[in-house]
Amino acid sequence: MDKKSTSAAEMHTNKVFQVLEHLEHGENKRLLKFLNSPYFNQSRTLVQLCEIFLALIENNQKGFKRETVWRKLFQKETYDDVNFRKYCSDLLKLVENFMAQEMLMQEPVRQAVSTLEFVVHRRMEPLYNSAFRQARSEMQKQKYRTHDYFHNAYLIERLYYSMMDFDVKVNVRANLEEISHNLDIYYWIEKIKLHSSALSQRKTGNYLYQIDFIDQIIAYLQQYPREHEPELSLYYYAFLTLYEENNTDHYYKLREMLAQFGANMPQKEAIELYDSALHYSTGKINKGNRIFLQEYFDLSEEAIQKNIFLMKNELAPWRFNNITVAALRLGKLDWAENFVTQYHLFLPQETRQNTYTFNLARVYFYQHKFEKVLGLLRNIEYEDIGYNLISKVNLTLTYYELDEFDALDSFMESFRVFLNRHKNIPLQRRRSYLNLLKYVRRLTRLLPGDKAAVEKLREEVVLDKAVTVNHEWLLEKLEELG
Repeated sequence: MDKKSTSAAEMHTNKVFQVLEHLEHGENKRLLKFLNSPYFNQSRTLVQLCEIFLALIENNQKGFKRETVWRKLFQKETYDDVNFRKYCSDLLKLVENFMAQEMLMQEPVRQAVSTLEFVVHRRMEPLYNSAFRQARSEMQKQKYRTHDYFHNAYLIERLYYSMMDFDVKVNVRANLEEISHNLDIYYWIEKIKLHSSALSQRKTGNYLYQIDFIDQIIAYLQQYPREHEPELSLYYYAFLTLYEENNTDHYYKLREMLAQFGANMPQKEAIELYDSALHYSTGKINKGNRIFLQEYFDLSEEAIQKNIFLMKNELAPWRFNNITVAALRLGKLDWAENFVTQYHLFLPQETRQNTYTFNLARVYFYQHKFEKVLGLLRNIEYEDIGYNLISKVNLTLTYYELDEFDALDSFMESFRVFLNRHKNIPLQRRRSYLNLLKYVRRLTRLLPGDKAAVEKLREEVVLDKAVTVNHEWLLEKLEELG
């Protein structure tokens, strides 16, 4: 074994190291402050161990040598594997405590509820009023009431009930209706979300789930004054787009409410609800309803303008691709080019260049700037099989559009070999690409003025359109020849 292999074999990783790899730079600094606080930790060794691990991670090391780390901690002591594992385990527990503290610090409402809970349980009467006011004040600051809002409101009202000793007081009206109302809204939203997930998984994975009481909840909500609870209505209509998907009224009610409340939602809820509307639109598009292509685009544009899809200032490549395609299919070519040019800067660094060139080539193809398509794609092989296939299709069509039939024949042969070599491409998908190559080759062999041959080929393409990629383009070219 050579030195490089020996070195790799000595590298080690463990759970705490892997967890630390997920922390961001600012979190690393706060973690060290946390560990240096004697309230949370009194072991200097654990602080040093964390510092060593973080330094390795910052230097892009994927692991560590246990003996080397031990020597940094205890210069002259012999390596003790049992003790080393114990230190790592203790550090992991502290890191987990830090993560819980981080979540608490990010949510003032949760802090206020926890404080109120402590005050009530310890019967600190001098703090009753101020703790309760603080909890309600934090709740009122929220522009949009998430399902967690109703859970916290339930907890606050329940604590208030305990604080006021309503169980033992007589002739005093308690806050039982407030407790029940907030619990109901939280419960209904959670049940609707769970059943939405069950319906989605039944479609995509054929998994069946039994969600109790959902029929009774839906029947009750049909009569409930939902206009008083828009947060409930949003999830209700999102659910109905799955539950009664043939009724487009549910989609349009959801769409209307998203336009009204989308800007004020926390990002997590906004993404969840916009995606519900987008998935519904996609289903309609796949069934040939072109109206929903415009809906898909409008939803995406609205979400982009509100920065809803920018997670930590990054836009997912698949969203970038889908938005670009929707714009192109609607003929919004300038919009698509501006979008690709401006928003590619928000793509993850590791995929940015490939995603950018891939989509810019798509834009140029729709703009009939075929020489630019060749310039971008001719010498590129993408690692992503999806990008590779679509790029090869675009090159095939581009060579045809430029009347470069010799280059086209050579390229289609290499494309055919590529398809047959990559066995991981599903059989039906491979067939759809092979059909395209077959029909493009026949397209190039048509004699000018041979209307019978054109009509025969058109009939075959129409017959095979469900299993032929880019069949619309083929029919368009045949129409030009017809």
